[in-house]
Amino acid sequence: MTKIFFPVEVFYPSQAGGPANTIYWITKNLKNHGFEPIIVSTDKGLQPSVELNKWLNSDGGKTIYVKTPYLNFPIHQTITSLLNFARADIVHLSSFFFPTSFVTAFAARFLKKKIVWSARGELDTVALNHSSVRKRPILWSIKKFIGQYPVFHSTCDEETAYIKKVFGEEARVFQIPNYIEIPAKIERNAGKYLLYIGRIHPKKAIDNLIKAVSISEEFMKSQFVLKIAGTGKKEFVSDLKRLIEKLDLNEKVYIVGQVEGVEKQKILADAFWTIMPSHTENFGIVVLESLSQSTPVIASTGSPWASLETEKIGFWTENSPETLASKINQILKMPGDEYEDYRQRCRSFVERNFDISENIDKWIDLYKSL
Repeated sequence: MTKIFFPVEVFYPSQAGGPANTIYWITKNLKNHGFEPIIVSTDKGLQPSVELNKWLNSDGGKTIYVKTPYLNFPIHQTITSLLNFARADIVHLSSFFFPTSFVTAFAARFLKKKIVWSARGELDTVALNHSSVRKRPILWSIKKFIGQYPVFHSTCDEETAYIKKVFGEEARVFQIPNYIEIPAKIERNAGKYLLYIGRIHPKKAIDNLIKAVSISEEFMKSQFVLKIAGTGKKEFVSDLKRLIEKLDLNEKVYIVGQVEGVEKQKILADAFWTIMPSHTENFGIVVLESLSQSTPVIASTGSPWASLETEKIGFWTENSPETLASKINQILKMPGDEYEDYRQRCRSFVERNFDISENIDKWIDLYKSL
């Protein structure tokens, strides 16, 4: 039985970032196909009911959630990872800069373990410029001492190009999009709100979206509101709240906090449209989560979602406040029958193209190729 080791920052049932779900869906389906996933995660985003510092057997694999007071110094998790990765056949990493990940990478390279390294959007220009003083020496060390040894994983053409720009044209890159476990269809009670859902972070351009609704004539004169669902650093959340107040949007924009489980599916199903205005995204799993509940999406051109327009299930647009405002005006004026046509096409698109249970063979082929 092939053992695959995953040292990660977040893992289901945590909802503190897209990888928590995407990695879980991969491991769950690998386990169903005879693989043995081993996951070492922090406790980031977990509810108190989840047991910590104890190996658990779940449908996602053998998992331990390590109590981690300081994510920048996950000492206990790193030690746990180093004590357990050697018994695996393959080490699958999902961050270049999370300490447990890159420390395990060096140890795995030393022991000549097979390594798969998912970029997860960390190598694009915008991401590298954020906290660049910390990231630059880490990336230099990886290039110098590990180099092109791993097989890299990207989710789109743009990310493949970023990987080759950093690690060279000879770097081995497998391009596999993120797949999802198709959720049950939630009975919809249509709400008069636009939705942003995801991590609250400067990269996500939520400030641009707030500015956009403030200058959208159709939004401001309507009964619609904007709901912002998710969590982030207190300082940035406070910045957004100050912006909302400055633009006199206290009755039109609401930060509703983290939503999970059935509540998350419900807020997606009831939304009029979901908007993902990010400056850059290597994928954007929230697009598929929204479409799977038949809610169309506006995504920025910083994401790989041109297919929203070709499939007529959403819009792919620049993320300036003015351009977003124009699209918001357009969707709020859209005739009802046209809107329903958009909704009808959404879920079938996900079922045809992004069902993890129908596409796990791509991951199996990658692991077997090693």
